[in-house]
Amino acid sequence: MPQAEGTSELVDVEGRDKEHPILLEGYQAADFAALVKILYPSPEDMVSGSYTLLKEEWVGVLNLSTKWQMKMLRDLAITKLLSFSLTPVEKVTLARAHKVAKWLKEGLNEIVAQEQTALTPHELKTRLGIETAFQLVWIQVQSLKRPQVPSNPSTVTLRSLGCSNGHVVFPNGVNCDSCRRQILLDDPDAMFVDPGSVTPSHGGRISLQILRCKHCSGRPSTLAAYRCPSCLRPVSHQVFTFLAPPPPPNTHANTTAIEEQFKEEIASYESWDQ
Repeated sequence: MPQAEGTSELVDVEGRDKEHPILLEGYQAADFAALVKILYPSPEDMVSGSYTLLKEEWVGVLNLSTKWQMKMLRDLAITKLLSFSLTPVEKVTLARAHKVAKWLKEGLNEIVAQEQTALTPHELKTRLGIETAFQLVWIQVQSLKRPQVPSNPSTVTLRSLGCSNGHVVFPNGVNCDSCRRQILLDDPDAMFVDPGSVTPSHGGRISLQILRCKHCSGRPSTLAAYRCPSCLRPVSHQVFTFLAPPPPPNTHANTTAIEEQFKEEIASYESWDQ
């Protein structure tokens, strides 16, 4: 260690001991601790071949790996965060904080595709910004002006599962209990009815037990009961009301509009990964 001239006392330099740590201004200790868990995995993680980090810890890894240009760890964090249920707004805010182009496009598309936005005007302004809020509302208005294509009456989506009062039970997408793949709210191809069962007509009763995940053919949910977020009415034994879905939006046109309105921001994030 360096010593001061004419004395045996050690200079008070950063990193000398615990009382003189190296200070990284503008960084969170929790983010650094999460990154260390990846760089130096525990014996349990090494044996299992996976990491046991929480969602917030993976966000911390994404934060530091982006700032320090650690691309492999950044890609790993992005992949791991996909196993968590990210809301559309979370995708947009995380995309902007950590330059993830595909999350920005997905989040904005999901917000526009919502029949009725789950966010109030105040939330849109504070969480997405006034300019983004206006752009999304404009895209939604343009979408409503386009001719609508009738929906397939046998298609089952998370949005078509309702309580007895006709409210949608799932406000956001979920992860399949069998394979952990994300099931989006309006994805018509994410689930299918077991071939040995019959799809009921709209307004009838439908059980989660007859639904299967497209990716793994397993049951998408094993919970015994749910509660409607709108009226708080319980939904027992996985039996829902099969709601008639709204006409599907012109997703291709919405995607094109979003890519046009946000093209500079999207391009800046895509260039970061090149």
